[in-house]
Amino acid sequence: MNCEFTNNKSSLHHVLASVEELATLGKLWRSQSYQITCWIYYSTTIISSDKLYLTYFGALLTVRNMNDQEPRKLYIMRHGERVDLAFSDWMSQSFDKNGNYCQSDLNMPDNLPKRSQGYSAYAEDTPLTKIGIFQAQLTGEAFKKAQLDVSHVYSSPSLRCIQTCDAFLKSWGKNNEIKIKVEPGLYEWWALFGERLPDWLTPEDLAVWGYNVDLEYKPIISVEELGSKKESATEYYSRSFRVSTEALKAHGNDNVLFVAHAATLEVCTWKLTGEKPRIPDDTTRDVLAIPYCGFIEVRQIGDKWEKNGRPFLQLSHTANATFDYNRLS
Repeated sequence: MNCEFTNNKSSLHHVLASVEELATLGKLWRSQSYQITCWIYYSTTIISSDKLYLTYFGALLTVRNMNDQEPRKLYIMRHGERVDLAFSDWMSQSFDKNGNYCQSDLNMPDNLPKRSQGYSAYAEDTPLTKIGIFQAQLTGEAFKKAQLDVSHVYSSPSLRCIQTCDAFLKSWGKNNEIKIKVEPGLYEWWALFGERLPDWLTPEDLAVWGYNVDLEYKPIISVEELGSKKESATEYYSRSFRVSTEALKAHGNDNVLFVAHAATLEVCTWKLTGEKPRIPDDTTRDVLAIPYCGFIEVRQIGDKWEKNGRPFLQLSHTANATFDYNRLS
């Protein structure tokens, strides 16, 4: 083989190699980010009608420098501001005894559709505030300005996550192009917050409400499986890693976005990037401090994944508390 191999940035080489030279190539690139594809071939010469001799054996190699390719990305985003944490007594303020909704603050939704489970379902499956919608819109704008891209979007079934996802996609301009895959496996560690799962809206309900959800999507983890038992912290991390790996595997080299909860930025990336899971106290103290619409990029380099921080500016603002204007009288 009259071909000199160097560790350069050329992305593709086509070469002929003898059997002995294959071992040399393996040593040369075993620590590099190269993908080597090999086609074995041989030629023959017939000496007589009953004898066949192999006269040459070799291989056609394709050597591709993987560092020349754009890294694959997994983006993870927390939902926007939720009504129940902005207004602790919002249910009593906003619903009458018959379950009719009435806006009681400019930051609350203008209206809320009635749910088949009854209005009490909003207590555990809270919507976004108007500020929460705006936060998601700003994040979508930033994603567009940064010229980032995804082909597939997954959301926790929580209404606040669906709404965040919808507002993000509309602001990015892709809400009609990309359908939301509702994935129960992206829900938070529910054992911390109650004895059972919330009564979520079904994908069919969400579609009726106008959200562009993928009605043909089969979840990685069903609602029934998720609610079958209260998880330990270790099981929560394992469940989240399963969702990450299976979602990424399903889409080849496409970029993927998860829209879910604060801890999702941690639990869906820890094992993917080779880190150890946090103990519950650390998760509560550090991870749950992630702000509304917190956003992280994880990228694939060769066979490894690494966290790449936030790919655009942070979103920060101050609180605007309720005020008793009778104090001015």
